[in-house]
Amino acid sequence: MAKITVDLFKKALEGSTGTQRDLSRRLHVTDGGMAQYLQRNPRMQKLLDKKRLDNIDKAEHEIFSQLEFFDYEKEPATAAKVRAKAAELILKSLGKSKGWVEKTESEVEHKGEQIKVIIEEKKPDGDKPPIKS
Repeated sequence: MAKITVDLFKKALEGSTGTQRDLSRRLHVTDGGMAQYLQRNPRMQKLLDKKRLDNIDKAEHEIFSQLEFFDYEKEPATAAKVRAKAAELILKSLGKSKGWVEKTESEVEHKGEQIKVIIEEKKPDGDKPPIKS
């Protein structure tokens, strides 16, 4: 694996999407090599984690701005679709604690009988991750 300096890593990270795969391509190393590098360099892993969180913040801002500020007067039909999609994304991702969850429904036949199967993504206690003991 080529020598990755801190400056080289930071420069590649700055222009990247914040994924290991993008970084490995920018730095001309394998995905496995990048994973090993990050494992050996927790400081660089923290920088990558921060970049990913920054990207999530940007995406959230874009979704909320579409929900609140899309110009209805110029394109009312498009605006309604954009706002509906933004609202749907917000409810699916941030509204879980209020019962907004993704469901997958399927009907299957078992021994000649139709059975409806509903798979619902749920997390214990709203959005909080489970407590590890």
